[in-house]
Amino acid sequence: MMTQDRVLGLLAVALGVFITFHWSIADSETGLIERIRGRSTIGDALAPAVAGTIVALSGLWLVLTAKSARWLVLPNLFFLLTLVATLLVALSLMRWAGPGLVEFVTGADYRPQRDTIPWKYAGFFLGGVVMITTLIFLVERRLHWSRIAIAIGVTLGLAFLYDFPFEDLLLPPNGDV
Repeated sequence: MMTQDRVLGLLAVALGVFITFHWSIADSETGLIERIRGRSTIGDALAPAVAGTIVALSGLWLVLTAKSARWLVLPNLFFLLTLVATLLVALSLMRWAGPGLVEFVTGADYRPQRDTIPWKYAGFFLGGVVMITTLIFLVERRLHWSRIAIAIGVTLGLAFLYDFPFEDLLLPPNGDV
């Protein structure tokens, strides 16, 4: 029987496969790993391919373990729409907060500043904290300072995990700005 969980899982599998095998390849100048003068570096397609694989595997897990027999009801639809709106706001913050802050604080153009501290972390940090805090609030239906601290810690952890080991990698969306 096709339940809401299985339908959502199948949509996630389809999205993950699309991201991994089409979008990451079509939107990248290099492959997963690029070799330049005997040195291996991360290719443009690696991060989206990993993300797409995680989305597809998560969807497959949902399809295989779904137990709910309900179909999509209004509260669930409202939750999904709120989730999509949250992600759009957070990703917009992630994209525009860095350039906006540089323009507001220094009056300079963002592009030359995009790989300097604190500007290279501004959009990623603000968007990430808003995204994680709002997602926790949507699930728990309450806001607590410890959850904001978790959002700050996770966002900083992700920023450092991506930024420190790779000298030629710019945090999103700085590579596109």
